[in-house]
Amino acid sequence: MSTFPFQYTAEHLAFGDKPIWVSATDGDTPTVQLPIRMLGMDAPELHYAGATKEDPGKYDEALASFLNESGKQLDTGLRKYLAQRLADKASTRQIEAGEAASVHFLEMVKDRLDRGVGKNGKPLTPRRLFVMVSQQVFDRYSRLLAYVNASYEKKEREELPPEKRPTFNLQMIQDGHAVSLLIYPNIPKAEDLKLVQTAVHEARIYKKGFWKQGKKTLLPYEFRWIVDTIARKRQGPDRYCGNITTAMLFVP
Repeated sequence: MSTFPFQYTAEHLAFGDKPIWVSATDGDTPTVQLPIRMLGMDAPELHYAGATKEDPGKYDEALASFLNESGKQLDTGLRKYLAQRLADKASTRQIEAGEAASVHFLEMVKDRLDRGVGKNGKPLTPRRLFVMVSQQVFDRYSRLLAYVNASYEKKEREELPPEKRPTFNLQMIQDGHAVSLLIYPNIPKAEDLKLVQTAVHEARIYKKGFWKQGKKTLLPYEFRWIVDTIARKRQGPDRYCGNITTAMLFVP
C-alpha cells in the first residue's frame, strides 16, 4: 500500500498566479509568459518606491540624513559601515547602477543567445533558454525563482567549457552588475557556491560594474531596507544573515 500523501499541497505554487496566456499546442499543453527572478543574485534597483530613471535622486536627502533620523538606533558598527555609502547622492547612484545593470543584462543575453549566421548568410534562430528552479519555486511577488542560461546543444556543450557558459545569474555577478543574495532554502551546491564567492571577490577587487564606487557602494538589498525604513514599512534590518565564509550568524 502506497504511503504517498495524496492530500499534499505543493508549497508556494499558489503564488504563481500572474502568468500571461500565450498559446496552446493541444488540450493539455499551454504556453504562458511569466516573470522570472534570477536566483542567488541581486542587481541594483532601476526603479524602487518612486525612485526611477526620471527621478533617481528621490531619496538622496533622506539617505544622507538616515543615520541621524530613522536610523539613529542602529548598531554602531552598522552605522559606521553605512556612513560613506549613504553620502554623495546614494539614491541617484543606485538607480544609475540599476540602469547600467539593465543595459548590460540585455546585451549579455543577446550575445549569449546569438547563434551567428547560417550558410545562406541569414541569422540563425537564437538559442532557447535553459531554466532551472530550486526548492522554493515562486517568490511572494509571483515570480518564478530560477537559474537561467542559454540552452546550448550537446555539441556546443562539448566544445565550450563550463566557465565559458555560466548561468546568466553568475555572469551578472562576475561582470560586477549584481551581488550574491542567497536565501534559504535556495542554496547552491558547494562547487557552485565557490564560483559565486570567487565572482564577487574578483568583481570587487577589479572594481567591475557598480563596485567601481568602492566604499560608497550601497548594495541593492541595503538600499531597499533603508528606503523601506524611511517610509516606515520596516524597522531597520529584519533578516537573519549568515556569513558563509566564517559560518557566523547575525541576528536582525
